[in-house]
Amino acid sequence: MIEAMGDELLITASPYGLQAAAVAAGRPVAFFIEWTARPSRIGDVHVARPLGRMRGIDACIVDVGGGEEAFLQGARTLDADGAPPIVQVVCDAYEGKRARVTRKPALAGRYAVFRPGGRGLTFSRRLRDPQDKRALGAALDGIEIPGGALSVRAAAAANPEAVPAVAAALAARWKEIEAAGKCDRTPRRIWHAGGLLGRLLRDVALPGTTRIAMDDRATLQRAKALAESEAPDLAPALSYAGADRPETVPLFERHDCVGRLQAALEPEVTLAGGARLTIEETRALTAIDVDTSQTASAAAAETAEAAGREILLRNLSGLIAIDFAGRGGARHRDTQIKALKGALRADRTPHRVLGVTAGGVVEVNRQRLGPSLRQALTEPAGGAFGGRRLRLEAMAHEAARAARREAASGARELTLRAAPALLEALGADALARWLGIPVALVSDPAQPHGRFVLERGDAPAAANHRGRCSTR
Repeated sequence: MIEAMGDELLITASPYGLQAAAVAAGRPVAFFIEWTARPSRIGDVHVARPLGRMRGIDACIVDVGGGEEAFLQGARTLDADGAPPIVQVVCDAYEGKRARVTRKPALAGRYAVFRPGGRGLTFSRRLRDPQDKRALGAALDGIEIPGGALSVRAAAAANPEAVPAVAAALAARWKEIEAAGKCDRTPRRIWHAGGLLGRLLRDVALPGTTRIAMDDRATLQRAKALAESEAPDLAPALSYAGADRPETVPLFERHDCVGRLQAALEPEVTLAGGARLTIEETRALTAIDVDTSQTASAAAAETAEAAGREILLRNLSGLIAIDFAGRGGARHRDTQIKALKGALRADRTPHRVLGVTAGGVVEVNRQRLGPSLRQALTEPAGGAFGGRRLRLEAMAHEAARAARREAASGARELTLRAAPALLEALGADALARWLGIPVALVSDPAQPHGRFVLERGDAPAAANHRGRCSTR
């Protein structure tokens, strides 16, 4: 059996970024965000140059080209001959933290992962069906993996015969990467993994994904090109769902994606049975407090499942501490941990449920790949209480979506009024080029943060759109 993150992917894009929702059984279960100004570099391979070791830890800062620096752990292993290391990005930069890189790259394909320098063949722990393992074993009987180890992914169960060719292609790709690194030692990127869109097709969309809908034609063309080379089985699932007709429901308003996105930014989650989760993100860890007076095992399972769902929905990572304290909490600990593991089973990000501390707190460690949903959509607002406000990229993306709806309904020209900061983020001509109609950007310092007024040149004032970013 293959456990998928969802059976449908909805991807909405604008010149300012991309937002995606994985939907399972008609309900959003995970969100993914990438801004054009800060594209995801996870999986990218670079030639790096060490800039200096860090005191007290086995790490250093490296130059990866393009004026960017990254954090590399394991500085003692740097080549004694001074050869520049080849590194791979494993965590995007966020909230003032540099991107994190490793000297142990792994080239991921849809069906397999190639690890240079390793040996042997392994199967993903998600391949639980004995029949799938037998079919893969038959397809891979006698296969040779030159120069590395191969880990067969769960998606390979849908097409076992494709794995040998994928393994050979990944090994050949690594040879090209190595050659590029040796011929020119200048810090730079030498392999692009495709950003968030590539990761969605490679890692998130499993064979159970029946539909991958996009509302931007340029993004759809990129997805088709990536699918052709990386995930040909997904090509039939790719479809366009743009707002070309006034009656078309905006893509991210389906399955209440906008509402779920808003709810995922709130610190409290109230469950149907009356229990409440309070979620607090800090720089060191994420704390989830479960408030309930119910002691039945069913209630224990409900709160644990809800905690697992919120971890995925909000993209929480690093150390996560869940306090199930309350009457009878310890008696139902096994039930809670079992339910929590079940809720995280479909997670494509490596994670471990570590167990229970002496104080009764359940700890989860989930690999950090970048910002959480809250960090991706909002930024520190300053002030004594450390508040947050919507990012300019998120505001520009929402304004562009509203403008697209107006253009789809027949508007021939638009005027967008907003505070200067939002206009700067929108850019002078980017929105007009994308929409294909004239758009005048008018500075209005009186507009509050995150709000804008969209006026149609062919409509009376009563028809004008007063917008607020839906993720505020």
